[in-house]
Amino acid sequence: MNMQTIVNALNSLTLYRNILHDPVVRAYMDHLAALANPGGPAHPAHTYGKLYHLLAQTANPTTGADAWQNHLLDLILDDVNPFSLAAYSSNIDYTVFMPAVERDLAILRLVFENGAEAVLEATTRELPRHPPLPGHLARLPLPAAPPPAGEQSAAWLEVRVRFKEEMAAAPRWDKLAGPLAAHYAEFGCGLFGRHIAFKWQNGSLCGVSRPDPVTLDELIGYQDVRREIIHNTLQFLHGLPANNILLYGDRGTGKSSTVKALLNEYWPRGLRLLEVPKQQLVEFPHIIKELRHRRHRFILFVDDLSFEENETGYKDLKALLEGGLEARPTNVLIYATSNRRHLIRENFTDREPGATGGEVHGMDSVQEKLSLSDRFGITIIFPTPDQELFLNIVAGLAGRRNLSISSEDLRRRALQWSAWHNGRSPRSARQFIDHLEGELALEKLNP
Repeated sequence: MNMQTIVNALNSLTLYRNILHDPVVRAYMDHLAALANPGGPAHPAHTYGKLYHLLAQTANPTTGADAWQNHLLDLILDDVNPFSLAAYSSNIDYTVFMPAVERDLAILRLVFENGAEAVLEATTRELPRHPPLPGHLARLPLPAAPPPAGEQSAAWLEVRVRFKEEMAAAPRWDKLAGPLAAHYAEFGCGLFGRHIAFKWQNGSLCGVSRPDPVTLDELIGYQDVRREIIHNTLQFLHGLPANNILLYGDRGTGKSSTVKALLNEYWPRGLRLLEVPKQQLVEFPHIIKELRHRRHRFILFVDDLSFEENETGYKDLKALLEGGLEARPTNVLIYATSNRRHLIRENFTDREPGATGGEVHGMDSVQEKLSLSDRFGITIIFPTPDQELFLNIVAGLAGRRNLSISSEDLRRRALQWSAWHNGRSPRSARQFIDHLEGELALEKLNP
């Protein structure tokens, strides 16, 4: 097919026009234009080199698609446009866009068919019409991209790859408008389509590429404590009434790991996790604007929550939990962890009615501070484990890692570790097992 025809078709996209601003697509179109204009100023070897350079910086996990085709598929799945947003929204009819979507997808299938091999063949045919390159340098390489690094592989990414492979194998993309809408509805578009975990940073939403992989099965002990959290989360995922939760307990008892493990357990059911630093709780209206009407259900995760007596940020959190003008949408809950049962530091002088410089109605301030914890519907306590629970956690971790050590020796060394280092906690147990595993492996290397 004439290369200028493909460029013209791309320029006529309607809903998927954002794709035209992608640097790789721009390089692709510039190269096709150079091939279509033999007398033009652009040497095909130059524009081809730029296209190759940009594609080499991508990663291609998709069977049945070359580097260019995989990149194009990623752009389609990630594109934020009126159609993808409507499909991902819970209250907008996306079907009004179907004629335009079908046409755009037909164009993009045409571009997909003109993949890396076709571009290379066309470029090779065109080179003799331009200033020559040294003989052996006239053989251009096929654009390539490596597979993703192993640590980037995750279950939700595997679902994405399978859908891309289905698109690659489909002969007509205009018939895929419905399945594509279903994909947007289930997984989202843009940042929401690429990630299941997020952070709120500097006033904007950022995706977390490698969220903590901890699972509920890996967390030994505290099953009764976690059961209520799991039940509340399941109610939330089923669209039933559910409560905000405060997870309170000593450091290292698994509060944060529990919340992260919920994500890895329930992301296939639509759960997403957004970590919000306490300093940015004041931006709650902006956060809600990003999440309202999305099909996913979001837990706002505030880790290590506490306030000093001179901080006023707790008022923003109180409004967020209950009673603010901006209503919390039904697809958002707040799970917070803290080492303090009462989240705001309180001094004895706060309760002394005659304290110098004190308020006339000082107890009102005391009650205001104490009421913050009450705004969470559920408070879950993670106590410090006793010796037997600590040793059970150690034994469970050692068994999962297949460590070759007697139970007596493991018990003795674990108690020694807790006495010398960070006391008894699930975190301390894991740190001990990390140390022990490394030590035993080192002994094998140096018998």
